[in-house]
Amino acid sequence: MSYINYALRNRKVLVTGATGFVGGRLALRLATEEEAIVTGTGRSLEKAAYLPAAGVNMQPADMLDTARLAELVAGQDVVFHVAAWLVYNKGAEAMAYKVNVEATEQLLRLAAKAGVRRFVYVSSMAAYGLPKTTTVTEDTPLDITQADVYGRTKALADNRVRELGPELGIEGAVIRPGMIYGPGSVSWSVQMLRLVQNGTPCIVGDGSGHAYPSFIDNMVDGLLLTAVSPHAPNHAFQLIDSHVSFKTFFGYYGRMCGKTPRSMPLWGAKIVAWLRDTFNLRVPLTRERVRFMTLHTLYPDTKARTLLGYTPRIGLDEGMAQAETWLRSEGYLAK
Repeated sequence: MSYINYALRNRKVLVTGATGFVGGRLALRLATEEEAIVTGTGRSLEKAAYLPAAGVNMQPADMLDTARLAELVAGQDVVFHVAAWLVYNKGAEAMAYKVNVEATEQLLRLAAKAGVRRFVYVSSMAAYGLPKTTTVTEDTPLDITQADVYGRTKALADNRVRELGPELGIEGAVIRPGMIYGPGSVSWSVQMLRLVQNGTPCIVGDGSGHAYPSFIDNMVDGLLLTAVSPHAPNHAFQLIDSHVSFKTFFGYYGRMCGKTPRSMPLWGAKIVAWLRDTFNLRVPLTRERVRFMTLHTLYPDTKARTLLGYTPRIGLDEGMAQAETWLRSEGYLAK
């Protein structure tokens, strides 16, 4: 069950990116548990064919179509902006900026003009870049000049939501999750499992660098709380369940498939990353990724616990067990 006790019952709620992993789970929870009146958007509605059956009004929409977005925000009480452009190549940087930054600001302005009460933006811990401090709080400046285009555009949009909210007279709030895993997660469940299954080195050095798992249902709990809490407006909240080593994190996927996750010496990882960045090789290991996987930074959720009353309901053991059940049901693991 959710935390909210039907605080959004019969409220009109718009979820952008409802055809994706996070947006889909959020829209489902809103419709089936919170009994909200939910409209979901996406470009390929067939990816979320289960949502209309659950009561979600799915509408095709492109984040760059201003007229369409204006139609969709009209009459809404709350907007959850989940849609984003995920970019892993330099050629798409212009589109990443248009979707992640310009479209987010435009949607916020349209929502304010339409009288939407609250606008909840899903940012990312990637907005901080690679922090130089050992502890990061919501007051730590975001890295708007980092090399990673996803993190950079998320940081720019995150800043704009918090800056513009008071100016436009809308209650803006931001969520910064970590590595969102669990049933339905491609990036942090399916792809992590495949690395281990394929014998690809996935642990750098001794594996003591921190991973930052956020279980999908815990994150959705935080989103729901942010939508109704009187303390949420004009604030950002980190939602990271725990800080565990990458060795521990990949160990769960290793036990699922009966393989030991492979590691790479730090010096070897640095050489591969340098070659990749210098000669634009088609390997996923960049110098930024090596640094990320060797960080021991802490991202406490103290603010979410204090202001929102947030507590992660599902621990890492249970979350990974649910992920494994889903992975088996989808054929990624033998039943």
